[in-house]
Amino acid sequence: MSDAARHTNAPFGAAKAITTQRNINRLLLTMSSVAMTTAMLASGCSQHALETGWSDPSKVQVQFYAPPGATVAVQKTFGTPRHQVAAYGSDHRLEHSPEEFAVFNLKSGRTFNFKYTTAEGFPGVSIYGELETHKPRSEEACKFVRQTFVPIVLPSRYYQNDPEHYFPVRGPSGAGLDEIEIEHLKQGDLITKVFFVADLQHAWEAVREIDFHIDKLRSSETVLNTQLELVDSRFESYRREALYADPTIDPYAAHQDKTGQSSRFIKIESKRQSLENQRYLIRQQIEDLQNEKRIRTRLLDSMKIVNRRGSMVLATPETQWEYHDTRDQVGRDRIYPGQETGPYGVYRTGDIELPALGEVVVVMRVGGRHMHWDDPRREMVSFSEEAEEAK
Repeated sequence: MSDAARHTNAPFGAAKAITTQRNINRLLLTMSSVAMTTAMLASGCSQHALETGWSDPSKVQVQFYAPPGATVAVQKTFGTPRHQVAAYGSDHRLEHSPEEFAVFNLKSGRTFNFKYTTAEGFPGVSIYGELETHKPRSEEACKFVRQTFVPIVLPSRYYQNDPEHYFPVRGPSGAGLDEIEIEHLKQGDLITKVFFVADLQHAWEAVREIDFHIDKLRSSETVLNTQLELVDSRFESYRREALYADPTIDPYAAHQDKTGQSSRFIKIESKRQSLENQRYLIRQQIEDLQNEKRIRTRLLDSMKIVNRRGSMVLATPETQWEYHDTRDQVGRDRIYPGQETGPYGVYRTGDIELPALGEVVVVMRVGGRHMHWDDPRREMVSFSEEAEEAK
């Protein structure tokens, strides 16, 4: 007789006992599975059975390739897989079978907490951070997300000696910056890394457009300087006439004072100051555009393959403005307003719109906050309980 038949024909008390035993068996099986998973996570080894979405083009794949030997754990919705950063004996980052490298497939448009340990220079230390993944929208960014991964070096005392950085491309300041950032991280400071897919065609076109617009701005400044010469001459003429006239003995001077004509030079001074301010804005815009050109020129100069439109880039000082949010600066279009000079604004430069350097794919932030992920599940349960109590 089947279990269902026995359950149907059994008395009420017996049926209840059968149901209870079945629930106990299910609970024991679940606890066994959780225990096995926890043991796998605690081992620190690469357990890629926990990874999914290998062929899902909507997921952003990240690969931690340095420092070798470090163990990385990323919190996901249904688990916290841990992988160990492999030592690349074969000098590549490509797929092995079975998989050996610290690769994670992450859903785009979300933020994932992660932890890494046993990093070179940080013995016995746990360092925490977050990965902010962005959904690709441009054609070039979609290509890179579909066909490649985002290569990440975790902050540590491990420095790469290879001066060439093909993937991701980064400027020469990156190596020196690593050492400075490590000292900041040791004190608990926040370190941010921005990975983006650069649009090289837009960068190349923007450089040419910037050169043309700077020439127009300089012509506009020439027109403005000529206008200032006329205003200066009028200012001096009216100023001398007003200051050296004596209204007590000169009826014309008295009439000028009475009608307010003697103060014409003050109005002209106001006009002159307005023109001086406009000249300052023109010069400032030229300086800003030269900086925009410098950023794009250095980005293009760092490319070794020129028959391509996109490239994965790690933002460094060469490709960003000082003291600006890197994510915003890299991924936002910029519009510089046009200038109008000469009588009645007869000379106009027109606006210039510069496309973004590219599209941000991943932002990594690492800091010194203590989080104690001794047991990832217990940590998340504790966090949930604290959130409920706070409510």
